[in-house]
Amino acid sequence: MLTRMSTPALTRQRALSILAVADLVTWQRSLGHDPAPLLAGTGITQADLDNPDTLITPLQEQAFFQHWLQREGRPDCGLDVGARYRLMHFGHLGLIVPHAATRRDAIALFLRFINLSYTHFTPDFDLQTGVLTLRGGEHLGPLRRFYLDRDVAFAVGLVREFFKDGAVPLLRVCFDYPLPPEQAQRYEQALGAPVQFGAPVTEMHVDPRRLGEAMPEANALLVRMLQPQCEAREAQVVAGQPVNWTERVQTALAQHGEQGPWPEAVDIAVKLRCSERTLRRHLALEGAHFQTLSDTARAQRASQWLGRTASLNDIAAALGYSEAAAFIRAYKRWFGRPPGQDRR
Repeated sequence: MLTRMSTPALTRQRALSILAVADLVTWQRSLGHDPAPLLAGTGITQADLDNPDTLITPLQEQAFFQHWLQREGRPDCGLDVGARYRLMHFGHLGLIVPHAATRRDAIALFLRFINLSYTHFTPDFDLQTGVLTLRGGEHLGPLRRFYLDRDVAFAVGLVREFFKDGAVPLLRVCFDYPLPPEQAQRYEQALGAPVQFGAPVTEMHVDPRRLGEAMPEANALLVRMLQPQCEAREAQVVAGQPVNWTERVQTALAQHGEQGPWPEAVDIAVKLRCSERTLRRHLALEGAHFQTLSDTARAQRASQWLGRTASLNDIAAALGYSEAAAFIRAYKRWFGRPPGQDRR
């Protein structure tokens, strides 16, 4: 029995549609704000904004939102941006999703064409529990929280759109970064659900019993007609992107859950369908080393898990260390201090 919806590999360097940025610029103008500071240094012109077929790079989008974050001066402003997103901002993807047969099929279509979305995270959906997870995004640096807030706010809005003809089955939302309790109320008001911070992974929980219900605008003929167009657009946005083995390894490590031993190079090679020797050779050509990438991923995961009540022994085991002492030595090497100092 299928329990998870498979998601194609997310191409980090794929092109992105201009539609969402264009709408945000129009929104700012309607509020009397000059959008020029937001576009400064991005290379995005007015002609780009006026052309619905324009594609921009992830770095252009990130520069735009870096300006946005600086202007707003509020670390939670990603919630406002995500609430602004609509399916129409996703072009071909936004056209096909509403016509899926069921809510479950709509989610499957969205994940099938995830490269037509704006997310920089790796999504996964569990059919049995109704849990959507978002992993990765460490390459976003200071913008990671902004993008998590944006994507979760959009996903919550999308669920409300899917279930606008009845009670919304949103149960709770979890974020993998810590936040003081007094700031959580803002998130609960914006998302309309209980919110937890400092979780092992960012998740959105919906009632799985409702996923088999029919979509209000279900139309199998339209789905069949639009799918080839989505496939052609997907090929366009990822066209010409060379395989980046460093990113592929980083993504595979980021997707590793809490269960099972920390993956070695041979495990990642199997996942990427190559030999360990081939994997190491490709990394070397890019000036990267598997152990360095693994240590970086473990350091990021350790930093997240220290915010939980898990013991150092448990964290050490999950990260592939035989004992807590070995983990503590590695942590000191990564951060220059023992893990106990970072307990929250």
